[in-house]
Amino acid sequence: MAIKRIAVMDEFPFQPNVLDFITQAAFDALALILPTVKGARYIITDGTNLGKIAYFKDVAGGKEYLVPSEGWLVFDEDSNKYYKFITSWTEYIGQPGPTGPTGPTGAPGAPGATGATGATGPTGPTGAPGAPGATGATGATGPTGPTGAPGAPGATGATGATGPTGPTGAPGAPGATGATGPTGPTGPTGATGATGPTGPTGPTGPGATYIAEYKAMEINY
Repeated sequence: MAIKRIAVMDEFPFQPNVLDFITQAAFDALALILPTVKGARYIITDGTNLGKIAYFKDVAGGKEYLVPSEGWLVFDEDSNKYYKFITSWTEYIGQPGPTGPTGPTGAPGAPGATGATGATGPTGPTGAPGAPGATGATGATGPTGPTGAPGAPGATGATGATGPTGPTGAPGAPGATGATGPTGPTGPTGATGATGPTGPTGPTGPGATYIAEYKAMEINY
């Protein structure tokens, strides 16, 4: 069974249009002009019904009042403006638009003047150079020793003889293949069972139920 939820307009945040903001006395006077327009809606601006949405529930002047809650939004046909309710009705001018792009960076300012260079202090006197040390005498180079005579290379040994290859054995005879057994007979197909009778149709579900969390009527169908 599926479920549908139908908004209850007496509590839904997005309300149908109102014709105007009027005083309680003006609304009461309209109720005396028969037939009244069933569903004509107004917002009361004074008295005990201040801020409520008032409408005619029939053509005989029957009156109903809706108490708005925070976040309600309505269009006033007299001023052609939207109004929102927080603690009172105020003009709704829409959501703030996106932030515009950042403007170009201005030209850099001229560099400041360079300050004057301070005077250079006097150079101190140079110290007298020290006397160079005496160079030591170079020692004599020793004589090179004689190179020894190379030794004679050793004789290469003889290569041994290669042994003969042994004969290859004869392959064995293949074994005989066994006979294939006979295929068994296929069993008979079982009979199809009979279709059971169709069950009775269930009862019709209940009518609409008001769900406060959704501010809607819930219908099972």
